[in-house]
Amino acid sequence: MENGPTRRFVVTASKPKGKLLSGVKAALERLGPLGWEALLEHHGLDLSADDLAHELSRPLTRIDRSFPGFEDFAQEGNRGVEPGAPARSLLFHAFASPRITSFRHRGRLTKLKGFPTLTEIEAIENYVFGHQPPSIDDLRARAQGARLAIVVFATEYRAALGTVHGRHADMVFARTGIARIGTEPPLYDGAARGFLPFVKDKDTGIRALPCRYAAYVACLVPGKKGAHGPLRFIDGDVQESGTSGRSALRAGLQDAPEALRVDEPGDHNRRFWVPLHKLFSGGECLLDRDIEVRLSASHVNEKIRRAHLKFLCNGHFGGWSEPALSDAPFIFHDGIADFSAEPDDGGWLLRPFSHPRLTEPASYKGEPLTFCVPKTPDSGGSWRAYQSSLNLLPQPSGARSAPEYLHARHAIADDGSERDLNDEPDIIKLVEGGGYRARHYVDFTGDGWIDVECPEIALDLPRRIPAYSIVASPDFFPLVDQTSLMQWADQSVLPSLMHSLWDAPGSGLPQALSDQRYAANLQISGANFDPDDDTMTAIVGPFGSGDGALCQLKSVNNHRASMLPDGAAGVFAPGWDVSYDRTSETDPEDTGKKLAPGVTFLTNYGLGSPFMEDSKLCAALSSFWPAAAPDITRTFAPSKNYATATPLTDEVIGLGSKPPWDGVRGPTLRQKEGKVEYASLAYADYVEKALSGGFDISEIGKTTVEEYVARTLTMGLVYRALGVETHDDKLKWSVLSFRMADPSDADLLAAQKATGRRLNKHFTYRYLVFDHADRGAADPTDFKKVLVNFGSLKLLFADPTLVLTKDSAGDWSANEVRR
Repeated sequence: MENGPTRRFVVTASKPKGKLLSGVKAALERLGPLGWEALLEHHGLDLSADDLAHELSRPLTRIDRSFPGFEDFAQEGNRGVEPGAPARSLLFHAFASPRITSFRHRGRLTKLKGFPTLTEIEAIENYVFGHQPPSIDDLRARAQGARLAIVVFATEYRAALGTVHGRHADMVFARTGIARIGTEPPLYDGAARGFLPFVKDKDTGIRALPCRYAAYVACLVPGKKGAHGPLRFIDGDVQESGTSGRSALRAGLQDAPEALRVDEPGDHNRRFWVPLHKLFSGGECLLDRDIEVRLSASHVNEKIRRAHLKFLCNGHFGGWSEPALSDAPFIFHDGIADFSAEPDDGGWLLRPFSHPRLTEPASYKGEPLTFCVPKTPDSGGSWRAYQSSLNLLPQPSGARSAPEYLHARHAIADDGSERDLNDEPDIIKLVEGGGYRARHYVDFTGDGWIDVECPEIALDLPRRIPAYSIVASPDFFPLVDQTSLMQWADQSVLPSLMHSLWDAPGSGLPQALSDQRYAANLQISGANFDPDDDTMTAIVGPFGSGDGALCQLKSVNNHRASMLPDGAAGVFAPGWDVSYDRTSETDPEDTGKKLAPGVTFLTNYGLGSPFMEDSKLCAALSSFWPAAAPDITRTFAPSKNYATATPLTDEVIGLGSKPPWDGVRGPTLRQKEGKVEYASLAYADYVEKALSGGFDISEIGKTTVEEYVARTLTMGLVYRALGVETHDDKLKWSVLSFRMADPSDADLLAAQKATGRRLNKHFTYRYLVFDHADRGAADPTDFKKVLVNFGSLKLLFADPTLVLTKDSAGDWSANEVRR
């Protein structure tokens, strides 16, 4: 690949200017009067002690693990600072845990008046590792002969429920980090110790979400369940798909694309890089060493370049070839993400650049950048029109060497004037016919690597291993993480419902990226990712962790977005956060007798160009794989393959008091005509929405994982109450209205009275569904609308265990599933 990025190594912005203890003192002096002195004194830690170092290292006898936020502090922790062990250091836990938000004032719990910055948390963390610094030989002995290297990780400190071992709050690490683009810069929430995408008083604003990286001395060791992990350990017994090791619940996984099928060896047969000791600049990190740790961030977006290479390789000239394809914006590195220089952001916080809009029209040498839209072949071929997008088809293995979808609805004439195909009838036929120049659009997603240099210990540890950095699209459900969905699906879903909740073609159980075992992008110039290393997205704990006592487990009330791969969607088709490609088979011995198979690897360039082009289509297909992504299926006319799985509320899709979150209003009943009016999927243009006003995440983004689960479960129960047994049965029904039930709703009160049953007051939903006679036809008076004939309307109330249904005679009945 040409046009490689220029690497620029930087020293952390929070490089200590004096002894590590001085940074600790400064943080305590600022926070002490804000309630922190009282909070820590309650546990026996005196911040005003003359000898602070001694105070932090002495045993504490009054640690109160019944105090809010300290229930999951490691039982083995009994000091303010335990050398080399953040999870057993009371002061670090207090600073870093998002569960600690209050102190006791005059006998009453009172919210803390301020919270530590990332720099202050890092000051405590570095002191934990530097208070009694190990030598290189100490680390070798601790690793018990395992290979050592300097490894870059994305890191978080989590409450016990989110850790690898699940026993107490602890650090978690992944060699893949997830940052997300936005229209506004990141904003740190001190109480949550993290970031969220919401912008106060600006519903259509989306804040970028950063990711924190750090360098560690790490050892290469086999996976160990219940210890350093990885999280959601893959046993690999009879699993034959690389997408997961959940062999007991394999619904949908048998049809994985060829590139995603592997013989699953299990994590006990894999080796993982596991952190031993954090590296930071100065003379207190390693015994008798004064080191400087520098990291560099390099990213690339080459979606447009890849699209044109796809055209050229398949006999179509899209208008461009080399050397132009090696110029921006065909491929670019700037404007994606870089390390923060803000003093409060600590070390190596990767911040995506915020841009006023999520996508922009592409220009090249001062002119609109276009491509010649190819004609859709009558059969076969490497592309086709899908709805009104140009769908670049994958390789036979399922791998994608180019964006899955290209926006092709803005035609540019020879005189530079623009023609919006959204304003013309038969848009699908126009895209199928091709023969015009369509405007390219750029988004600011990308992928790349975080590299590390530490020359002072290069002789001892010459091997340096970078992290894989994904700068992904916004997460419209930032409070819903993939791992929570997976845990619920594995442990709580009724077996009889399992096959029907996610039975859309190509879908399977919810998949987190952290559960998948693939190499990082092997096409990135300079990263030198190892094709044999399929543990890049695994989440691990510290070396030696997992042997502590089980603490009381409580959830976190102060939500924050995850920076790690368990908060990202896995790949099964195009993926929401990342896609995949595959190398070619090789003849390693050059004998022609034996071919080595290709290697599947993660990449950004297989996603839509721009990203919202496939976001819309995947979201319209029952959120497709599924993931914690918006399910907008019910916004559009009934599909021949996909049914609603996790409905959005009427309010979110524009059937309440607010405009629709994505600019596309949901269905409207024309009861006298016996029809339901829909917006046409082909004319729903998320690119235009991003250009004109942006997406409103003020309501959809506040969906909690509990609510997401409740919607999914109640939808499944509603289908069952309607007599659905197969996927084809499900396709006969469409959701016209869906909302939280009002406790005073006369129909709800009548239903409960008639059946003698009571529904859960927190998760009761009102469904209005209909059986449709067809999949609709264009409205003769408005080609952007679709009219669907309907048969009967059904009113239902559902909670996670019970559905109350009203029949045609007006009688109510209770329906429930117990197995």
